Amino acid sequence: MSAIYFRTDGNEEIATGHIMRCLSIARACAAVHVKVCFLVADETSTSALQERFACPSEFAVRCLHSDYRRPETELPALHDILESSDLHFLDSYFVTKSYLQELRTLCKVAYLDDMLAFDYPVNMIINYDIMEAPACYRKAARKLIGAAYTPLRAQFQNVSYCVRPDVQNILLSTGGTDSYNIAGKLLCRIFAEDTGLTSCHYHVVTSRFNTHFQDLQELSRTYPVIHIHENIQDMASFMCGCDLAVSAGGTTLYEICAIGVPTVSFSIADNQLQAVRTMSMQKIVPYAGDVRFTCDNTINAVSSFLDDYSRSYDKRRKSSQYMRAFVDGNGAARIAKALIIYKAL
Repeated sequence: MSAIYFRTDGNEEIATGHIMRCLSIARACAAVHVKVCFLVADETSTSALQERFACPSEFAVRCLHSDYRRPETELPALHDILESSDLHFLDSYFVTKSYLQELRTLCKVAYLDDMLAFDYPVNMIINYDIMEAPACYRKAARKLIGAAYTPLRAQFQNVSYCVRPDVQNILLSTGGTDSYNIAGKLLCRIFAEDTGLTSCHYHVVTSRFNTHFQDLQELSRTYPVIHIHENIQDMASFMCGCDLAVSAGGTTLYEICAIGVPTVSFSIADNQLQAVRTMSMQKIVPYAGDVRFTCDNTINAVSSFLDDYSRSYDKRRKSSQYMRAFVDGNGAARIAKALIIYKAL
C-alpha cells in the first residue's frame, strides 16, 4: 500500500518546529485514512518526534541512520523504502538540488520551504510566509502559497478568544533553543526597570534543548511570577489564558495569530524574516527587530510594546481582530487535501 512519507528532524540545533508542522499535516492526512510514515535521520530525532505523539503508536517511524546535515547520506536507504506510487514530503533546511533530483526519480516530492534558496526540483512546494510565488519556484508544478497554508495543529481551529480589560498573563515564546537568551534578557530588563509590568505573570514556553534552561529556572525562583513550561499538550488553551505575547518568527507566531493574542515579534534566523516583515507591513503583528544584529535595541522595543499595549485595551482588541483574520487554523487540512489529490494523479 502506497504512503505519504514525512521526512523531518528535531534536535538541539534545529529545535522541533519542523517536527511540529509535519505532525500537523500528517494528522490531517491520517484523519482521512491515508497511510502515513515518518522518516528521521537518527535516534535523537526519533525521540523528539515520538515525545509529541498523541499515543506511542500514532505513526510508524523509520530511522535512516544518516547525517541530517548531509541528506545525500540517506539516499541508499530511501531507494529501498520509497515506491513510485508514494509521495515524499520534506521539511529540512539541508536539502540540495542533487538530492531532490534523485528523489524525483523515486516518487513524487513535496517540499515545505521558507528559505527561497534555489529553484527546487520538486513536484509541489509549500510556503506560507510569502504572498506570491517567486521566480525560484518555476520547476514546481503545484504551488501552495500564503498564510492559508500555515500547517497548524487541529487545536487552533475555531478557537474562541476574548481580549480582557487588564493584562495579567504574558506569553514568552523565544524559540526551542533560545540561543541568544532573549527570554532571560527580557525578563531581567523588565524587573530591573520595576515598571507596572512586574506585577504580571510571565509564561516562558521552552524545551529541553534550551541552553539557558538553568538560568531561567533560577530567575523563576527569584521572581515567583515567572513560570517555565515544557511540552504543553493543549497549547491553544494555554495561549487563550494569556493577554499579551512575545514571539520569535516561526510556526508559534502563526499559532498565536490564530488565537488572537496581541503580540510583538522578533527574528533570530533568516528563514523568519519574510514572515515577520509581512505581518509588520500588513499591521498584523509589530516587529521589534533581529536579535542577531540589534539585540539590545530589539529587547528595548519589545519592552516598550508590552508597556504600551498593556495600557490600551483598544489597541489589544484591534490587534487581535487583525491576527485572527490573517490565520484561520485550517492550513494543515488544505495541505493534506492537496497532497492526497496530487499523489493520486
